[in-house]
Amino acid sequence: MVKNSREGIFWITLPFILIFILANIAFGPVYIPVLEVFKALVGMKVPLTDKIIILQLRLPRILLGLGVGAALSVTGNAFQAMLKNPLADPYILGVSSGAAFGAILANVIAQLYYPNFVFYMWIFAFVFGLVATSLTYFVSRRGGKLPTTELILSGVIVNLMFGAGVTFLIVYGWRDVQVTSFWLLGSLSGAGWHDVILVGISSIASVVFFMSISKYLNAMVAGEEEAAYLGVNVEMMKLTIFVVGTLVTAIAVSTSGIIGFVGLIMPHMSRRLFGSDHKISMPASAILGGTFIVACDTVARSAFTPSEMPIGTITALIGAPIFIYILRRRVQNV
Repeated sequence: MVKNSREGIFWITLPFILIFILANIAFGPVYIPVLEVFKALVGMKVPLTDKIIILQLRLPRILLGLGVGAALSVTGNAFQAMLKNPLADPYILGVSSGAAFGAILANVIAQLYYPNFVFYMWIFAFVFGLVATSLTYFVSRRGGKLPTTELILSGVIVNLMFGAGVTFLIVYGWRDVQVTSFWLLGSLSGAGWHDVILVGISSIASVVFFMSISKYLNAMVAGEEEAAYLGVNVEMMKLTIFVVGTLVTAIAVSTSGIIGFVGLIMPHMSRRLFGSDHKISMPASAILGGTFIVACDTVARSAFTPSEMPIGTITALIGAPIFIYILRRRVQNV
């Protein structure tokens, strides 16, 4: 009964969330009335300048934010279930920093040597994101377990290592230093429809995939032995989750830079609001994550005009205190 009521709440609130997301198109350095936004979206006549701003600048940016937020949130949700650790997310595990290193490496190679390498940014991001998360996993593993302290410390080390690599590449390449540095902190500026399509497809596919294995994720939360007893091939499932999660994160990072704490906060909020069943918490995490990124981006591009604040700065200001709270509560419960 409780499960059904929570699912009902999810579907009831969904239209309001979508309205909120669309309303964010109105805000920016130039405010456009919500009615004008609605007219442009349904194909009615509006001033040409407003139409360009809405359809070519803000709409792709909003949709990209939805995709990036969804990707990071569902990956964080899956990692937390797989590792049975509420502090796991792509940022803390080093996946985001490794993916950023790969994306910038491809960009440097494209600028200095082979221009076509720019089309392989997400592939480089995937490879190095996989390297980063593998390092974090194996360094922190102790006797078949992943202690919280070791996991966090390993993630910090991996983040620092790839962060140093990123700095080296920026200085070595010496191209667009300011733009690259700003992008690293998280930015949706310059979003194009090709980015929206790539991130959108990968995000939707990841939500569908993780929903399809929700019963295995539910079993793994109870423990690896219990999951194996229920017929789950635990090691194969862990490898699959790592690969899929890293791929989705890499595509998101290659288009938006590093946006931290989204994959940590949103799964917790989703489970608190809609329950722990991953069949409903996965789409809920995706929607909440996308909404959160869109809201943060609206603040980033509206509240500091004429400047623009990196999204990662805003998510860190919100996420860091929540991270500390979750860590302290976990330590107290041990």
